[in-house]
Amino acid sequence: MIQNQQDMLAHLSAETPEQAKQHVYKYTDCGAWIEFKDDCVRVGSIVEGADFGTTVYKLPYPFEPTLYDRAIEAIEAEADAIWKWANGDEDDEQTPAEQGIDAPDVALDHTDLEPYRDGTSS
Repeated sequence: MIQNQQDMLAHLSAETPEQAKQHVYKYTDCGAWIEFKDDCVRVGSIVEGADFGTTVYKLPYPFEPTLYDRAIEAIEAEADAIWKWANGDEDDEQTPAEQGIDAPDVALDHTDLEPYRDGTSS
Protein backbone atom coordinates (compact mmCIF):
# COMPACT_ATOMS: atom_id res chain seq x y z
CA MET A 1 0.00 0.00 0.00
CA ILE A 2 1.30 3.45 -0.89
CA GLN A 3 0.46 5.58 2.12
CA ASN A 4 2.61 8.64 1.42
CA GLN A 5 5.37 10.18 -0.68
CA GLN A 6 8.08 7.97 0.86
CA ASP A 7 6.16 4.83 -0.14
CA MET A 8 5.74 6.20 -3.67
CA LEU A 9 9.45 6.96 -3.89
CA ALA A 10 10.21 3.39 -2.80
CA HIS A 11 7.80 2.03 -5.43
CA LEU A 12 9.72 4.00 -8.05
CA SER A 13 13.14 2.99 -6.64
CA ALA A 14 13.91 6.67 -6.07
CA GLU A 15 15.40 8.50 -3.12
CA THR A 16 14.05 11.97 -3.87
CA PRO A 17 11.06 13.43 -5.72
CA GLU A 18 13.43 14.81 -8.36
CA GLN A 19 14.90 11.37 -8.95
CA ALA A 20 11.38 9.91 -9.16
CA LYS A 21 10.45 12.51 -11.79
CA GLN A 22 13.51 11.53 -13.82
CA HIS A 23 12.68 7.82 -13.51
CA VAL A 24 9.07 8.28 -14.59
CA TYR A 25 10.09 10.41 -17.57
CA LYS A 26 12.95 8.13 -18.61
CA TYR A 27 11.24 4.77 -18.14
CA THR A 28 7.98 5.53 -19.93
CA ASP A 29 7.71 5.59 -23.71
CA CYS A 30 5.74 8.82 -23.61
CA GLY A 31 7.96 10.69 -21.13
CA ALA A 32 5.26 10.86 -18.47
CA TRP A 33 5.49 13.25 -15.54
CA ILE A 34 4.73 12.85 -11.85
CA GLU A 35 3.86 15.52 -9.32
CA PHE A 36 3.92 14.98 -5.56
CA LYS A 37 1.31 16.70 -3.40
CA ASP A 38 0.73 16.39 0.34
CA ASP A 39 -2.35 14.20 -0.13
CA CYS A 40 -1.79 12.61 -3.54
CA VAL A 41 0.33 11.90 -6.58
CA ARG A 42 -0.63 13.30 -10.00
CA VAL A 43 0.58 11.71 -13.25
CA GLY A 44 0.14 12.59 -16.91
CA SER A 45 2.06 13.32 -20.10
CA ILE A 46 2.40 16.01 -22.71
CA VAL A 47 2.31 14.82 -26.31
CA GLU A 48 4.75 16.13 -28.88
CA GLY A 49 2.97 17.66 -31.85
CA ALA A 50 -0.38 18.07 -30.08
CA ASP A 51 -1.84 21.15 -28.41
CA PHE A 52 -2.89 19.05 -25.42
CA GLY A 53 -1.68 16.07 -23.46
CA THR A 54 -3.09 13.00 -21.85
CA THR A 55 -5.57 12.70 -19.07
CA VAL A 56 -4.10 13.57 -15.68
CA TYR A 57 -4.73 11.08 -12.90
CA LYS A 58 -4.85 12.17 -9.28
CA LEU A 59 -4.14 9.25 -6.96
CA PRO A 60 -5.01 10.14 -3.35
CA TYR A 61 -3.09 8.42 -0.57
CA PRO A 62 -3.45 5.61 0.39
CA PHE A 63 -3.64 3.55 -2.81
CA GLU A 64 -2.44 0.22 -4.12
CA PRO A 65 0.71 0.26 -6.28
CA THR A 66 -1.29 -1.37 -9.06
CA LEU A 67 -3.43 1.79 -9.32
CA TYR A 68 -0.33 3.81 -10.21
CA ASP A 69 0.76 1.11 -12.67
CA ARG A 70 -2.68 1.10 -14.36
CA ALA A 71 -2.64 4.90 -14.60
CA ILE A 72 0.76 4.81 -16.30
CA GLU A 73 -0.48 2.13 -18.73
CA ALA A 74 -3.50 4.30 -19.56
CA ILE A 75 -1.29 7.38 -20.05
CA GLU A 76 1.06 5.44 -22.34
CA ALA A 77 -1.84 4.19 -24.49
CA GLU A 78 -3.45 7.62 -24.66
CA ALA A 79 -0.18 9.39 -25.49
CA ASP A 80 0.48 6.91 -28.29
CA ALA A 81 -3.00 7.42 -29.78
CA ILE A 82 -2.77 11.22 -29.54
CA TRP A 83 0.73 11.22 -31.04
CA LYS A 84 -0.45 9.13 -34.01
CA TRP A 85 -3.45 11.43 -34.45
CA ALA A 86 -1.35 14.62 -34.32
CA ASN A 87 1.67 13.39 -36.28
CA GLY A 88 0.26 10.72 -38.58
CA ASP A 89 2.18 8.05 -40.38
CA GLU A 90 5.10 8.95 -42.62
CA ASP A 91 3.14 7.52 -45.57
CA ASP A 92 0.16 9.82 -44.98
CA GLU A 93 -0.12 13.08 -46.88
CA GLN A 94 -2.14 14.60 -44.03
CA THR A 95 -2.36 13.68 -40.38
CA PRO A 96 -5.74 12.70 -38.96
CA ALA A 97 -5.71 16.07 -37.16
CA GLU A 98 -5.18 17.89 -40.47
CA GLN A 99 -8.01 15.85 -42.00
CA GLY A 100 -10.36 17.22 -39.34
CA ILE A 101 -10.76 13.91 -37.55
CA ASP A 102 -11.50 14.33 -33.85
CA ALA A 103 -8.74 13.46 -31.41
CA PRO A 104 -8.99 9.99 -29.91
CA ASP A 105 -10.41 9.75 -26.41
CA VAL A 106 -8.57 6.65 -25.26
CA ALA A 107 -9.15 7.59 -21.61
CA LEU A 108 -12.69 6.26 -22.07
CA ASP A 109 -11.18 2.80 -22.51
CA HIS A 110 -10.04 2.92 -18.90
CA THR A 111 -13.33 3.29 -17.05
CA ASP A 112 -11.83 1.84 -13.86
CA LEU A 113 -9.67 4.98 -13.63
CA GLU A 114 -12.54 7.44 -14.16
CA PRO A 115 -12.77 8.44 -10.46
CA TYR A 116 -9.12 9.51 -10.60
CA ARG A 117 -9.28 11.74 -13.71
CA ASP A 118 -8.18 15.29 -13.00
CA GLY A 119 -8.18 17.17 -16.30
CA THR A 120 -5.61 16.96 -19.09
CA SER A 121 -1.94 17.81 -19.41
CA SER A 122 -1.10 20.97 -21.26
